[in-house]
Amino acid sequence: MSVSNDVQMTRAEAEDFLFAEAMLLDQGKLQDWQQLFTDDALYWLPYSRDPDIDPKKHVSILYDDMELLDERIKRIQSGACHAQIPGSRTLHTVNNVRVKTVANEVVIESYLTLHEYRSNRQDRFYPLQTLAANCEHRLVKHDGEWKMTYKKVVLLNCDGEIYDLSFLI
Repeated sequence: MSVSNDVQMTRAEAEDFLFAEAMLLDQGKLQDWQQLFTDDALYWLPYSRDPDIDPKKHVSILYDDMELLDERIKRIQSGACHAQIPGSRTLHTVNNVRVKTVANEVVIESYLTLHEYRSNRQDRFYPLQTLAANCEHRLVKHDGEWKMTYKKVVLLNCDGEIYDLSFLI
C-alpha cells in the first residue's frame, strides 16, 4: 500500500466517512467496517475521561490492535458471544464534526449518540440503552482511500455503570 502525503479533508468529507462507518456498524457489516482500519491501527475505549491517560498503564474498557479486533468480530459473528444472543441492533448518530490536520494524519473529532436495542426476556437488562461519547478518528490515505489508524471512543459514562458493551461502537 502506498501512503499519500495529501492529508487534506473537508468537514463534508469527514462527515461522509463517519456516516459510512456508522452505517456499516448499524448494518452489522463488521468485516467491512474493519476494512476501514489500517493493519497497524488501534481501537480504544478508555475507562477514564482524563485526556492524558496512558492505555498501557491504566485499565481500558477496550484497547484492541487489529488482531484483537479481528478475534472480537469473529466471536460476535460466530454465535459464541452469549451476550449477543439475541444480537444488538444499533443506531449511531454522529454530530459536531471537527477536522484538523496533524503531521501526516487527518484528525476528526466528533460526538456520538448510540442507541442499542436487544430483545431479551430478562427484566434486569434494559432492552434499549443510549450511550453518548466523544470520538477521535485519525486517518491517512492508503491507495487513494481514507483508512483509520486510530479510533478512540470516550463514553460519557466510561467510569460509571455500563450495562453491556458486547457490541462494537
